[in-house]
Amino acid sequence: MPKADAQPPDKPASGDVTRRRLLAAAASLIVERGWGAVTTRAVAERAGVNQALVHYHFGSIDNLRRESVVARLVPAVNGLVAELLDDRPLPGSIHRVMRLIDEFDLRTEIGVLMAEALLQASRDPAMGKAMGDIMGSWGEMLEPRLLVAQERGAVRVDIPAARLTPVIASFLDGFLIQRMADPGLDVEAAADTLIALLSPIAEDEP
Repeated sequence: MPKADAQPPDKPASGDVTRRRLLAAAASLIVERGWGAVTTRAVAERAGVNQALVHYHFGSIDNLRRESVVARLVPAVNGLVAELLDDRPLPGSIHRVMRLIDEFDLRTEIGVLMAEALLQASRDPAMGKAMGDIMGSWGEMLEPRLLVAQERGAVRVDIPAARLTPVIASFLDGFLIQRMADPGLDVEAAADTLIALLSPIAEDEP
């Protein structure tokens, strides 16, 4: 008598729920214990599921760690990018982005996850690529925004938008990392400085 087809460890209807529970459990454990301390057993216990489900849904605990962090960071970074895409005046958008970056504090869950992900990215090429994709979203979205701002006379036109974009993206990336290390940074002053650097140069200026 032929064997019945193997069934997945959980029902298809509950698969998405289980996956979300595992992602949430892994993220919370990374915040509490650090990247390396997150094990298959610990995640399964926190999620209230069988350990086999970790490997069924993610293949390995390493994949689960990566995906759990990416799942939390992508919406946060997308929120920052969305502010830059806002059609309101660019100076106001920059101030709003910088205030949002100010929330990436090592006393917050999102700040700890970002710090853990950046540290792991230096050791794990797969995590490095994932973080590169996340942080690279600045550049993809920013250049069209700068082009429009230049056309409106709101941003200096002596430097092409294609050259300004990576500089501003690096500034924002660097400020985010520096902010986590130094909570005392003056966010408003940094935003004002960036705006001043982008502002059109008066005709009588050298």
